[in-house]
Amino acid sequence: MKALKNLLNRSNSESQHRVPDSPAYTTPPPIFEEKQDLQSEPAEPVLAVSDARRTADGSQKGPVAPSSFYCPISMELMNDPVMVATGHTYDRVCIERWLQQGNRTCPVTGMRLRHLELTPNFALRNAIQEWATSNKVPMMHREVKPHAAINTTTLYKTEEEVSVAPTNILQGHDEIVWSVEVEGNRLFSASADKTIRVWDISSRRCEQVLEDHARPVLSLAVAGNKLFSGSYDYTIKVWNLQTLQRITTLTGHTDAVRALAVTEGRLFSGSYDSTLKVWDSETLQCLRTLSGHSGPVRTLVCSGGHMFSGSYDKTVRVWDVQSLECLATLQGHSGAVRALAASPTRVFSGSDDATIKVWDSDNLQCLKTLEGHEDNVRVLAVGDKYVFSGSWDKTIRVWDIVTLECVKVLEGHGEAVLALAVGDTFLVSGSYDTTVRFWDLETLCCVKKCEGHDDAVRVLAVAQGKVFSGSYDGTIGVW
Repeated sequence: MKALKNLLNRSNSESQHRVPDSPAYTTPPPIFEEKQDLQSEPAEPVLAVSDARRTADGSQKGPVAPSSFYCPISMELMNDPVMVATGHTYDRVCIERWLQQGNRTCPVTGMRLRHLELTPNFALRNAIQEWATSNKVPMMHREVKPHAAINTTTLYKTEEEVSVAPTNILQGHDEIVWSVEVEGNRLFSASADKTIRVWDISSRRCEQVLEDHARPVLSLAVAGNKLFSGSYDYTIKVWNLQTLQRITTLTGHTDAVRALAVTEGRLFSGSYDSTLKVWDSETLQCLRTLSGHSGPVRTLVCSGGHMFSGSYDKTVRVWDVQSLECLATLQGHSGAVRALAASPTRVFSGSDDATIKVWDSDNLQCLKTLEGHEDNVRVLAVGDKYVFSGSWDKTIRVWDIVTLECVKVLEGHGEAVLALAVGDTFLVSGSYDTTVRFWDLETLCCVKKCEGHDDAVRVLAVAQGKVFSGSYDGTIGVW
């Protein structure tokens, strides 16, 4: 929020008048429990307008206008009042300066602006002018000074030179982005705003908005010419990838569909109703409901002809992909299992107990428990040489995939690590600190730090030499 304070200070110095200090404020990052309803309440106001008002010449003496006549930023009578997307009104010169500084939020509420259009408030302007004339209050006119243009040609800079590249931040969603999926030249993003957006990767334009879910969309999967979307409305929608039209709706779950995975012509759906359902990806018929978990199913991964399901009941269940029989219940974690990842021969489970367990994909025995994190393990990713674990303790641990020893602890994020993805030469991480970091797979050093999101980075995907990040602020980053 330093930007707002700087803006206030600049506005004060330009008018050469002292105004009461703006009250200090902080906006804590939203923390969403994944089982709760994801419809967030409006943010609390972050800027309080002082009761001490100034007239247009800067003096605090003389007639006092109605509070709505004053700009919340400058505390002065507004010459050209304009409304932003949230419905709040500011003097044009002040809000334009605020936006030129790279801010994309409403100064009063702290809410992200869905668009940057400024709508003239003619009625209020006429009322202010009439009041000023009748009270013989002079109106002060100021011009906004142009700021240096933002360099949009660089996707990201080095650790020392962090770049914000607005052209790489795709806006459209109104709420948290919960899932991203790449298929061909398209990126699909699922959001708590109940929609799925289809983006053309080359042009970075939104081709279409898929609207049919009644509640937040939590998960995506692609099989053949179909896109599957799981939602908090308990359903799975099936979309034709060519026409982008809905084919049908799969029903049967009695709670949110949190995880989707496709293998061997079958779609597995994991739900907060503690079950998995298996669907034929061609006929779209439900083949079986898999019961056994005593808590919400959070994550799915396939390895060695088996489907592994991680649950808040602290277990991992193993299902034969063909027979759909439960082969084993893997126990040992003392906290919810939130993350699963797999290599061809091993499965890794990350838990709220701060550990990672390693399981043999064939005999289903626990090979080792990896310890070292000081808080919940939220995400796992597997590369050719290493397994990576991201934690609420703000670190990423790197484990040798053969010896299962920790070879390095990657530090740099200022908040919890929520997302990981592995590229050809790099690991990429997303955090509650709003940044995306790139780590060289050979040196295991941070080589890039990217900024652009205004809230936590929740999901990542790597495809076609690009990284796509989905954020709590509703935007998609392309790096």
